[in-house]
Amino acid sequence: MAQQANVLSQAEVETFRRDGVIVPEYRLPAEKLALLQELANKLIEDNPQMGDEPITSPHVPGSGIQSVRSDPRWIQIPTFPPILDMVEQLIGPDLILWGTTFFHKPVGEERIVPWHRDGRYWPIKPLATTSVWIAVTDTTVENGCLRVIPGSHAARSIGEHYRDHSDGVTIPETLQPDQFDESQARDIELEAGQMVVFDVYMAHASQANRSGTKRVGYALRFMPATSHYDHYDIPIEDSRGSAHHTRPLIQVRGSDRTDRNDFTIGHP
Repeated sequence: MAQQANVLSQAEVETFRRDGVIVPEYRLPAEKLALLQELANKLIEDNPQMGDEPITSPHVPGSGIQSVRSDPRWIQIPTFPPILDMVEQLIGPDLILWGTTFFHKPVGEERIVPWHRDGRYWPIKPLATTSVWIAVTDTTVENGCLRVIPGSHAARSIGEHYRDHSDGVTIPETLQPDQFDESQARDIELEAGQMVVFDVYMAHASQANRSGTKRVGYALRFMPATSHYDHYDIPIEDSRGSAHHTRPLIQVRGSDRTDRNDFTIGHP
């Protein structure tokens, strides 16, 4: 069995515990970034109907209900050993990859991702997830980079959201205005191949792409295998769109400590 390596420094681990977010010194090597960019361009080209809608779980072709065309090589990104080593340092040795999300902001689209905390409808019990968001292209303030509020994870609360189905947002979940302090927000500008790692309770958002180039990111969702992903506890309003009841689980390290996770659902 391969030895787990310390990709993150002790200072980075401590920063993650304190702030709920880090931009590691580690970044994807050139050949892995080139693969990711090739796959991203192909996904966009093969699925023009998606526009700027988030694409769920391209790493398992045929999963979910979006009917997107995907390349089986996507699985090489969320199972890349240095990424797993990094996540293991943060949430332990038993890891389940329960989903990935592809984010594309084309030129000319003016929609934003509103302030929200992940997991309002994520059926993970207890709720524990770490996201690794990889910059496929350079992400800047101008093209709508990720914004976070460091420390907003500390209360371990999803907070109060409301449903916003207006044309100006890409996801309907929006935090109530009294649930966050935007003056504390930090813009996460990244070069392609860099990544930001953040806790499930982190308040985050992004502005519209007002640049002349597309902005692309790829988020990997890992949970500790001490939690149960309950595919059968999904609200009716989430039966479309991201369709969490179809998410394919993959044990990427260790074992399922709950003996309750279903690793057959969502796999074509």
